[in-house]
Amino acid sequence: MNVGADTALTLEFNKVVDSIVQRAGSSLGKEIVSDLRPVDNTVQIERRLRPILETMDLIAFDDPLTAFHIPDVRSALRSTSTPGTLLDIRELLDVNEVLLATERVRSYVAKRKAKYPRLHDLTGQLSPQPDLSEELSRILDPATETVRDNASPELRKLRRRIEQARDAIREQAEGVLRRLPDTVIQDRLLTIRDGRYVIPVRESQKNRVEGVVHDQSATGQTVFIEPMASVESSNALRQLELAERQEVLRILRQLVEAIAKVRDDITANLTLLGRFDAIYAQAGYARDIDASEPLFNDDGLFRLNGARHPILDQRMRQTEDQEAVVPLDLRLGTEAFWTLILTGPNAGGKTVALKTVGLLAMMAHAGLPIPAQPRSEVPRLSGIFADIGDAQSIENDLSTFSSHVANLSRIAREADGRSLVLLDEIGSSTDPDQGSALAVALLAELTGRGARTIATTHHGALKAFAHETEGIGNGSMAFDAETLQPSFVLRLQVPGSSYAFEIARRFGLPDAIVDEAEKLAGEDIGKVEALIQKLDNTHRVYQEQINAVKVERREIAETRADFEDRLEQVSRRERDLRKNAEEEARRILSDANALIERTVEDIRNSGAQKKTIREAHAAVGAARKQLDERLREDSPQRPIVHASTGDVVFIPRLNQTGTVITEGPRLMVEVGALKVEVSPREIELMQKPAEPKPEGREAVTRSEKTEVGLDIDLRGLTFDEAADVVDRYIDDLQLAGMERAAIIHGKGTGALRKKIGDYLRNDPRVRSQRLGHHNEGGSGVTVVELEVD
Repeated sequence: MNVGADTALTLEFNKVVDSIVQRAGSSLGKEIVSDLRPVDNTVQIERRLRPILETMDLIAFDDPLTAFHIPDVRSALRSTSTPGTLLDIRELLDVNEVLLATERVRSYVAKRKAKYPRLHDLTGQLSPQPDLSEELSRILDPATETVRDNASPELRKLRRRIEQARDAIREQAEGVLRRLPDTVIQDRLLTIRDGRYVIPVRESQKNRVEGVVHDQSATGQTVFIEPMASVESSNALRQLELAERQEVLRILRQLVEAIAKVRDDITANLTLLGRFDAIYAQAGYARDIDASEPLFNDDGLFRLNGARHPILDQRMRQTEDQEAVVPLDLRLGTEAFWTLILTGPNAGGKTVALKTVGLLAMMAHAGLPIPAQPRSEVPRLSGIFADIGDAQSIENDLSTFSSHVANLSRIAREADGRSLVLLDEIGSSTDPDQGSALAVALLAELTGRGARTIATTHHGALKAFAHETEGIGNGSMAFDAETLQPSFVLRLQVPGSSYAFEIARRFGLPDAIVDEAEKLAGEDIGKVEALIQKLDNTHRVYQEQINAVKVERREIAETRADFEDRLEQVSRRERDLRKNAEEEARRILSDANALIERTVEDIRNSGAQKKTIREAHAAVGAARKQLDERLREDSPQRPIVHASTGDVVFIPRLNQTGTVITEGPRLMVEVGALKVEVSPREIELMQKPAEPKPEGREAVTRSEKTEVGLDIDLRGLTFDEAADVVDRYIDDLQLAGMERAAIIHGKGTGALRKKIGDYLRNDPRVRSQRLGHHNEGGSGVTVVELEVD
């Protein structure tokens, strides 16, 4: 993919890579991430992206993968190709760490291969070496980095003899020390010099102790003498220690030979583990920035929803106010225009918008999730070009304008119909008229080629050019003319004013100077700026009205849906209750009838009179009739209420008050913005105008109704406490007929989120769950959808 190093640096792609590198746990994983570059090969992008998306789900919803270490043993493995080479114990332990990690990762993913097939495609290639790992673990002690005594029978025997010899020598030396007077020795503690027990003797008294001098103190006042009685034993000990060393070397040599036999497999495992580590790091970073899968299209369209610059977003979240970046919504391509000219005041967010689009395009083509809402789209690009910022080059002896022109020349030569071109302050740093002319010519050429181009400028001529030219559109960043504060919201098809004079007044430039500047600017320019500002204000008012209408429509739709759900839920529950009541009544009657029949049989068997039997049967019939009457009394049949048009009525099953608007066998009742058809038996006549039902009445007569919120907050609870709350909450949601809600557990360490996720996965009432989107609370919220009865 054609992306220059300067462009990647300008768009801060290197900072994204650095952030991911810091998350990688192995040197090989860091190297793989460091080599990350955007590509234009769709298959390659998919091969990178899919495992990352699966790992994001794994991190969010699955049991955590036990921490493991992946040492870089490439050099050690290469050295085993030379016969007779020895590895030190630390290197052997590192090789075993790789073997242990291989088994752990392979086993972990294999148990979940149905959920994470792309990850399994990678980790399924790992080749565990259980026998070798078991042998290394048996022989080597990682705590002391030594060979264990039980590494071989010979080593165990030698070390036992060495220990016995040392004990004997120590007893011999202590015997000599006890017999020496205090005037001869400096201290009554044995010490070791050159691996031998020695006695600290005063220098002036050394001739009184028979033995071998091994050392002398720094002051010369003390000499360290090995008693002659233990010299021979110490020599024998030295021979045993040499034999032990040879046995250890033999064991280590065997281990190296075993490693050499599977060197290629271990090297391949190391590479695969490095790739897994890199994927894990990329997935972790993607979750940190609340990223989602980018969708690619061949139509050349950018459809970005809620896009954020990840570096800026993280930087702002780390400030004291923890502010979030204002998300960017962008449509660029054949459905609107190929080229967008952004205008407006400085510090309004134009350059950030440019960098956001460019960086997200690079991330998507590098196979990374992007910080934007799901379903955001980017076109398949062949190149990304950017001329952003002060490009003055002292090294190449170029002025700012010359450097800009050098960049523009490269873009003019190389950009094509599958390129993204980002130009900041195009036509600046030179004569405004000539700069505008150059900008118009270049933008016309790029648009003609079909390149997707975004350019920022303060030149008024470019605003008119965008308005008049097909395939080119105006855009601006919203700005409050009263407070002179930017809102950082991108508006398409609306040019922006630079507000130069207003900002100059706000920051203290004398009015006389600003007034003179306005006169010098000319009446026509003043009218154009005033028109743009008026258009800006009108657009803002209309947008606010549109947003208000959207909110109102959404609320009406939600209310209607909730109303219909409640109506269906109540009807269904009524049918169920009636059916259950009838079945229970029949069961009771059947049981009673059977009991009486048995009683009658007992009476007959006992020789009772026929009259008595008839009376018993009559009693059965009376009981049946009485129970039927009771059943009819218990049925939910309400008296007919005679209501007229304009009467205010209460509908108990909906817990709503409304006004009758149509009379007849079925009444039409207006409830808020909705009209509901009900039976005259389903209402209660009110004596006063419609008001919300008093809380007291609702608590007494309709206590079974539960107010259920759209979300529930578990922060601060333990999992056991949270599980009880969630269980009751899901019951309440189903009783209220609600199918979707949000569970707030916070981000924190993620422990509560994962446990709640596991709990919900095993709850048959839950149809699906997912983490919240950026505007829903991100990873601090789990959104659940419930099964419908």
